[in-house]
Amino acid sequence: MFLFEISLTIIFHVVSLTYSIPWPEYKFHEIHGPEQVHISYGDTPSEMIVVWSTGNISPNSTSFVTYGLNSDKLDMVVKASDAVLTEGNPNGLDQIHRAVMTGLNPGTTYYYQVHTGNLSSPRYEFVAMKVSEGFAPKLLVFGDMGRHGGAPSLEALIKETQSGEYAAALHVGDFAYDLASDGGENGDEFMRRVVPIGSTLPYMTCPGNHEIPFNFSHYRYRFAMPQISWPTPLDRMWYSFNLGKAHFISYSTEVYFTYNQSYVDAQIEWLIKDLTEANRIENRKEQPWIIAFGHRPMYCSNIDDDDCTTPRPILRAGLEPVFMKYGVDVVIEAHEHSYERLWPVYQGKVYQENYNNPTAPVHIVSGAAGCNEAYGVCVNPMLGPRGRWSAYRSWFPGEYGYGRLYIANATHLSWTQVFSTTGDVEDHIWIAQDNHGPFNKPLLI
Repeated sequence: MFLFEISLTIIFHVVSLTYSIPWPEYKFHEIHGPEQVHISYGDTPSEMIVVWSTGNISPNSTSFVTYGLNSDKLDMVVKASDAVLTEGNPNGLDQIHRAVMTGLNPGTTYYYQVHTGNLSSPRYEFVAMKVSEGFAPKLLVFGDMGRHGGAPSLEALIKETQSGEYAAALHVGDFAYDLASDGGENGDEFMRRVVPIGSTLPYMTCPGNHEIPFNFSHYRYRFAMPQISWPTPLDRMWYSFNLGKAHFISYSTEVYFTYNQSYVDAQIEWLIKDLTEANRIENRKEQPWIIAFGHRPMYCSNIDDDDCTTPRPILRAGLEPVFMKYGVDVVIEAHEHSYERLWPVYQGKVYQENYNNPTAPVHIVSGAAGCNEAYGVCVNPMLGPRGRWSAYRSWFPGEYGYGRLYIANATHLSWTQVFSTTGDVEDHIWIAQDNHGPFNKPLLI
């Protein structure tokens, strides 16, 4: 349980919040057994990936995961792969381990424990991916959550996880602020704090701008996603997976803002191939919803000189035509520390002011989970001119929040934005789509 010591000082729009949380102190030179345990979906529904960290344990030690149907009988064993994170990590735990639990039965609860040498983690549990026809998954969605600033959102997300209602969590870039800060110690502490979420729910990610330092090394080593070798190659920080009636695509916005622009071409080539496959008649019938998530938004009402505030956003030029052509239904973004929901839009033009059979992608920006970039509440004010495409944006100055995504069935999904501190609903919509497929219809308004 979190203990809060809160002081509020309000002058114009500055709110100062201080959180005191009784987390244990760790010392770098101590031996650290398995910790920072988190899972993610594997290449098939019968797999689950688990990643954990250790420190100052003999490099000759064997790492493995045991799992089973009974918490007292973990009778299946899989050996882990090991990697050493050195770049940008002089003070952090440098031994990272990845194992893939296989042979899982859909919708079944499994118990597991990770081990390195003679040291073991606590026992955790998860539910293997459900694949039944009527499966209607709920997901927790958030972006820009820091070690300190994210405390109120983290507490709320842990409670949500413990409810047992959710199938997975999507962290839409920017972790810890930053994973590499304090020589990696900040990343270690953040990963410890999200264990109550990530050890139970598949913790699905995409890279943000705060993951760029040291060649994305902390992101590439600390997280392991489906369809990708591990540690994640620089030219393959994107992937997709199916869940219920939805095909999810995680893409990197950061390739557009790094020195090696060949990654842009590599991602677009992969994206077109993935979307072409997703749009095959038999595949779009099984997963009619296509939901993409990437860190930086294509549209926003903020005034901070980010790409989305410019007259010709780079991301809009690079990605929007692909998403439109292949019928991406929803695009979830973060980066701006605020919340904004758009009407169906393409190239700045509003296609309709409702969500009944949209004829263009619906963008949702939810990056208000709590960063560490400033003292007090880390929320970007929404003071820019409000484009016609903006259906709703947070009131000034805004509050911390996160999203709930519900894939109800083949034709309906809902999005709910929730205030972290109170649990009150800030915004809620239903999207209905009876005609899934590429968007090629004329402008309606």
